Amino acid sequence: MTLTPKLFRRQVVDAARAGEPATPICQHAPPLGLCGGCTFQDRSYAAQLNAKHAALRALWQADLPADAIARVGMVGSPSPWAYRTRMDYVASKDRFGLRRGGKFNYIVDLHECHLIPPAAFATARAAYALATELGLPDYNLRSHEGFLRYVVVRRSPDDALLLAFVTAAPDAEGHYAASVGRVAEHALALPGVAGFHWLVNDTLTDISFGAPLRHWGAELLEMRVGAHHLAIGPNTFFQNNVHLLLPLLDDVAASAAAGHARPEAVADLYGGVGTIALHLAGGVGHVTCVESFGESAALGERNIAASGAQNVRMLCQDVPAFLREQPAGAFDVVVADPPRAGMGPEACRELLRLRPRRIVYVSCNALTQLEDTRALSAGYRVAELRGYDMFPQTPHLEALAVLERR
Repeated sequence: MTLTPKLFRRQVVDAARAGEPATPICQHAPPLGLCGGCTFQDRSYAAQLNAKHAALRALWQADLPADAIARVGMVGSPSPWAYRTRMDYVASKDRFGLRRGGKFNYIVDLHECHLIPPAAFATARAAYALATELGLPDYNLRSHEGFLRYVVVRRSPDDALLLAFVTAAPDAEGHYAASVGRVAEHALALPGVAGFHWLVNDTLTDISFGAPLRHWGAELLEMRVGAHHLAIGPNTFFQNNVHLLLPLLDDVAASAAAGHARPEAVADLYGGVGTIALHLAGGVGHVTCVESFGESAALGERNIAASGAQNVRMLCQDVPAFLREQPAGAFDVVVADPPRAGMGPEACRELLRLRPRRIVYVSCNALTQLEDTRALSAGYRVAELRGYDMFPQTPHLEALAVLERR
């Protein structure tokens, strides 16, 4: 049987369910399974970690020798609560919350959520309550009528907040615009709120991102990561565990710099806003950061300039196209943190041609990471594999694989 992402998550869930029970802290927690934001509130955190560790080892069982499987580690989050840097709450049928597990169109109305700090949740809920009071209608996924689709809250390690309304197209008369403005002004008066964005998603696709229409207050949110402050926007990808990000980055940097010789040329693929590249900069000669999403690449350039780093450059380019342009031996080390779809066959072929001495592969999808690693096995072996619980209370995990050239 082919292991799909759904089956992998099922393995994690089943293993966690067999672990020690815990008392849920949310009224919508399992075992009722009402809210899809959490899966494991009724399991102890130790049981959650053990389940993910076991699932990661089982996934790689056929691809690594027994001694390597025994060395596979699992790093827990310093806190399993209030860890997320972003939450996307659905506005639907006079409900503010998250989808019920297994029922896409059913929204659980939330008055508490422990994945972000209580103050951050209360701020987002207050913005929705005022929108309802002002007559802004929720969006209906079935009829595609209405206006307000999502309330997004982004939170920095210093608990500064950037809020966003994701809406359908504004009404021609401008009534909705006036109400959104009032919500924004009210939100900016709340403690910790740095900025408020109005994003428009006028398609039938249900996503919590949109084209920026207007913002109030700060346009960007500063994320403090180690020695750097990285600016992100409402649509920007950023790692979602505020407690575990720095330990993961430290391990990536240590893996990239390991060995007898200091890496002179490093490629940071799928580099986002420059988070990994800037963390690598102090221990290598030069970093080329490659990101295909224009908004993130532009913010990456801004963040690199603000950091003062002279040995990092940002390129807005598709990763396979970038790799095709490079001569063999162009990079000592390649770091990759691709989206859930993985790097894919073309990028893997190019990496086999380029033959960096080490590939440090960060992934939020253990299955596509394994597929890519198999594609690279002709030239590389897995020297180290470790899981990171970036998503406590859920079946998801992050994994770091260090590949050494054969």
